Amino acid sequence: MISINLSELIWTIINFFLLMFLLKRFLYTPILRFMAARQARVDAGLEAERSAQAQVQENDQRLADEKAASREEAKRILNTAGEAARQRREETLSQAREAAGKARQQAQAELTASCEDERDRLSQARPELAELLAERLLGDE
Repeated sequence: MISINLSELIWTIINFFLLMFLLKRFLYTPILRFMAARQARVDAGLEAERSAQAQVQENDQRLADEKAASREEAKRILNTAGEAARQRREETLSQAREAAGKARQQAQAELTASCEDERDRLSQARPELAELLAERLLGDE
């Protein structure tokens, strides 16, 4: 038959509670601390990742804003340079037209002076030419 030995039962209960105490003290508590520390590290890593992701998004937005501002600045510079080039071209054309007008006036003045000189020379040579013409006409007959 089954008999219950009271001393063995008490020792078994004492051993059970002693084992529970030792397991809790030396196994469960360190494992729980380790798990809590590990969870804290994981949470800190996740928070750092979220922070880094937010920083990346912020940097992307700032970069996009700076890129847009740079494009606007480039357009403004190109427009300014185009306007300056247009003004410089108009100025150069105006100067060229002025120089051409002056050169034309000077050429016209030189031509007029040359024509006047030739007229004067012909006027001075008229009597001589008339004499030569008369000699020829009289000499040929």
